[in-house]
Amino acid sequence: MTSLIVRDFGVRFRNFHPAIGILLFIEPIVVIATVAGLRIYLFGKEPPFGPSVLLFMGTGVFPFYVFRRCARGVRSLKSRAAEYYFVRPFDFLLSRFLIQVIQNFILMTIFFLGLYIYGIREAAPWSPDMCLISLFAITCLSLGMALINSSIQSYFPGWGKIYAFLSRPMMMFSGAFKTVDLSPEPMRTIYSWNPLSHVIELFRLGFYPNYPHASFDAIYLTKWCIGTIFVGILLYNNKAKD
Repeated sequence: MTSLIVRDFGVRFRNFHPAIGILLFIEPIVVIATVAGLRIYLFGKEPPFGPSVLLFMGTGVFPFYVFRRCARGVRSLKSRAAEYYFVRPFDFLLSRFLIQVIQNFILMTIFFLGLYIYGIREAAPWSPDMCLISLFAITCLSLGMALINSSIQSYFPGWGKIYAFLSRPMMMFSGAFKTVDLSPEPMRTIYSWNPLSHVIELFRLGFYPNYPHASFDAIYLTKWCIGTIFVGILLYNNKAKD
């Protein structure tokens, strides 16, 4: 597993120009800066909640990107397995999953540490436990979706690109740019149906002790985590042979 992670880190962006590779690596930060800039330009410097527009957008965009990137899955060919002894297709999926987790956690640390050094003291979470629980829920959801997407890719190799395209608009309905409890109906109900909105609310609770979270449902989120992993395991065990 360690060999796979080291190898994939080395060849991940080999087909891109270094500048494009760096841009792909820091994509979440670019999205945060762009959305925050548009928000400030259109509505002023007053954030939807808290003291900073950048901090609010960061606490919404990063959890979503952890899910989106980790949930893509991978279609592993037998020819790749021949490069290492005792390597199964699941090992390729898990190594890519761990690479995405490590990559996004590094970006999150750089981003929030940068805001804290800049002078936004709220960028240091007052309840790290809530942030860790939220990130654990994200990894469970994304691992289940990675298994599901890998199963679909075994039948339709182009599914990875389709999923990457379809998953982007999901950010608009996950509460990444809004406070769910302060959103008007029917948007509040629509946000509440999305398990990612509950993950984002829990993550923001780690930064804002008085964040409104009446719509947060821990049982609903837990059911999604368990159900997604269960369905993912069933589909992955019955996927087409690579």
